[in-house]
Amino acid sequence: MKELYIVRSPYTFNGMDVRVEKPLFTVVGIPLDSTSSFRSGCRFAPLYVRLASQTIELFSLRSLINIEEIPIADAGDVVIPHGDVTRSLSIIEGVVSELISDGLRLVFIGGEHTISLGVVKGLMKALTTSNVCYLCFDSHSDFRYEYLGSKYSHACVTRRIYEILGNRRITLVGIRAVSHEEYRDLKNSNIRYFTSNQVKTLGVREISRNISKALEDCSKIHLSIDLDVLDPAYAPGVTTPEPEGITPTELLDILQLIIDDRFISLDVVELTPSYDQSMITSIVAAKIINEVLGMIYSKISMK
Repeated sequence: MKELYIVRSPYTFNGMDVRVEKPLFTVVGIPLDSTSSFRSGCRFAPLYVRLASQTIELFSLRSLINIEEIPIADAGDVVIPHGDVTRSLSIIEGVVSELISDGLRLVFIGGEHTISLGVVKGLMKALTTSNVCYLCFDSHSDFRYEYLGSKYSHACVTRRIYEILGNRRITLVGIRAVSHEEYRDLKNSNIRYFTSNQVKTLGVREISRNISKALEDCSKIHLSIDLDVLDPAYAPGVTTPEPEGITPTELLDILQLIIDDRFISLDVVELTPSYDQSMITSIVAAKIINEVLGMIYSKISMK
């Protein structure tokens, strides 16, 4: 599956050697760009994040890890049949299932947020006995039953994942943009969520304690970061920007307090390079990925 549906990219993440024999982490681009409802172009995000990653320093002062020493392989990009979301999700599911079965921890560069559904289904397929949880940082709840006539849209991805995992294995952080129907359904479904305003008013440590409590029963965790969780001042190049977001520092401070060795996969989604002045968002995305890699690796090394 992975040999059939993954192609090499012109750039590699952090400029790494693709011939790592025994990688611990594998980076995969997923350029799905079929349901973006405002600003399209996120199919080019994997290319730009890889390019941006080659401009930043690779020693983390947060985790005290030299990212260059982590065994990371860049597998390339999943081949996406643009316009066929159902087929795209099936391909993503198959690739993820095979990679996770190889014992790898995975980093996915989107692409629109819909990729998270394929990723979660792939994890569930391969980890049949694991209590997989979905932790998502996003300005939107993405909890519509359907959007513009489609159930497989970036506006519905959390709703589809909820139908697979149930309410107790989903936690949303940073939301501030929902329809009235979404708000009603979130309440009725008892989905755990924390708004961006709560992050500001309660503070990083209290929010982190609440998130950690929500994740107590999880054996494996997929972390999804929609870049529009950040305020547009820090991440202008996203498909649907929303004011009153959190800062990159707040995001990374929270992650530093909650990440442990249960985090097996990460996706970073919704970057639209054509709207990204001076590659600000691309660089932020690369920075987030490297810091999360360092955090997870430091926890693994401690065991």
